[in-house]
Amino acid sequence: MSAIKAQAFYRLEHAENMENLSTVDDVDKMIDALLAGPEFRNMASVYSTERSKLPAGVPDHELTVGVNSDLQVGAIAFMDETGNHVTVGEPGSREDPVYHLTGYMREFPEKCEISIVLVREAVKEFISSGGQRPRCIAWKPMEW
Repeated sequence: MSAIKAQAFYRLEHAENMENLSTVDDVDKMIDALLAGPEFRNMASVYSTERSKLPAGVPDHELTVGVNSDLQVGAIAFMDETGNHVTVGEPGSREDPVYHLTGYMREFPEKCEISIVLVREAVKEFISSGGQRPRCIAWKPMEW
């Protein structure tokens, strides 16, 4: 069995037991579940198990991934000690994308959506890099 590289929260049952991500196949399964799930559960929070925790025992980072099955796009936000960052959207990206984590709405800044192909690639890079901000996509500071 592969070592656990990250843990994800995207369903209510994950509050007690987060989903383990060890392989690229695990990432694909998570994104497929988000794409196939209800509209109000189309986002995940992902945490690397290979990074340090803060003194309070919480992760020192967070990768949030939202997907839209109708448009086949998604948005990613990354937070750590370097600040808050969001993906740079591709041409035609929506002005005010909204995603939902277990029913709770999360607004993203304008023009930050990228293709599902790039979303998958970035999350795979995140787990294979030990929780670093993926370099396969462009980022901008999170501003409103």
